[in-house]
Amino acid sequence: MGNYNFNKDLVIGEKGETVVAKDLESMGGKLITDNKNNSHDLLIEKDNKKIKYEIKTDDWCKPNRDRGNMFVEFECRGKKSGIEVTTADWFVNYFLHLKEIWYIKTEDLKQLIKDNDFFQTFDSGDKNSNTRGYLIPREKYKKHFIVRKPK
Repeated sequence: MGNYNFNKDLVIGEKGETVVAKDLESMGGKLITDNKNNSHDLLIEKDNKKIKYEIKTDDWCKPNRDRGNMFVEFECRGKKSGIEVTTADWFVNYFLHLKEIWYIKTEDLKQLIKDNDFFQTFDSGDKNSNTRGYLIPREKYKKHFIVRKPK
């Protein structure tokens, strides 16, 4: 997100989930549910399998502000969050201003983080949230993701 305001970011995030759901439907998936807790965001059925997706909408990558990174949260308000708590099969970043959706299997993203020494932020997010996350250089690691343009 990018507003440092949970309520504003929540609205943007839910719009991003809709974009990703439509993209998944365009690939033959069927939306079963959208979830409202930290385990996952969308449950999609495809080829008779139920697949969970964690969706992060990045509103930070605006012109003149983008630093070329993907932010992957792992802690907020002193508790594990994001990549550390999701039960999703796939981790998805929707870059709103770049008009790109980046898909990666959650286990592959966890391995990518484990295998690299990514910079860790210590005070991202809302004021006093103490949100922490990894900054992954997008172009350098793009080959690990499936990148799509939403329709």
